[in-house]
Amino acid sequence: MIRFTLFGAGLMMLVVGGLHLLNPQMMMREPGIVLSSTNHFHVVRAAYGGAYLGIAALFLAGALRRIDARAALAAVVLIFGGFALGRVVSVASDGMPVPLYLGVLAAELFFSVCALLALRRPG
Repeated sequence: MIRFTLFGAGLMMLVVGGLHLLNPQMMMREPGIVLSSTNHFHVVRAAYGGAYLGIAALFLAGALRRIDARAALAAVVLIFGGFALGRVVSVASDGMPVPLYLGVLAAELFFSVCALLALRRPG
């Protein structure tokens, strides 16, 4: 359960981070966001590309036992749980986003719950 959760969450962030870093306009097209300036590309590449790749490295390092797996699981709960909380607040406040973001919400909740269950096991 531990390795499944950390590898799954890590691979999700690796793919999403890599795509935002290498092709930010493609990643923003589905939700209808147009990047029209150097600053827009800069923010997306850094905040989504670079940060997500860093998060992926954290989760994968835990899966590969390069860092404490329980600490990496706690990071999954906190990071994905925070993302999910923000999305739920946005749905309640702003309305329904594109289906892609609902799928991302489901994945964030799934891996958060998996990480919580793995943390409940004696380690």
